[in-house]
Amino acid sequence: MIELRRSPRITVTWRAGVKLPDGKLVLAKLVNISAEGVLIHTTENLIPQRSYPMLIEIPGIFQESQIYKVSCKGTVRHAILSGEVYHVGIQLSEMSQLHTELVTAWISKTAHLS
Repeated sequence: MIELRRSPRITVTWRAGVKLPDGKLVLAKLVNISAEGVLIHTTENLIPQRSYPMLIEIPGIFQESQIYKVSCKGTVRHAILSGEVYHVGIQLSEMSQLHTELVTAWISKTAHLS
């Protein structure tokens, strides 16, 4: 299969939180990540084209028990209900350079293992 995406993505099982406008924190599971975005699974329907503050837990590249709590903003590109879970594609922004480099390192490390 030919990959048509601009950025390579890797499969992960990381945790995230999405803050709704009313202040409620929605927990989510990251399914995959790229330099530009993530796919999450959540029980809450997130509104396409809306931006939400997010927190993503990313393991350290050398010591996976070290967890980085990465704050960023996520803009919903699509949300599809499958069973009881929404599959939500999110474009990331406002992530620090250090955390962007951590994501890039994970993508590079995983690509070399494939």
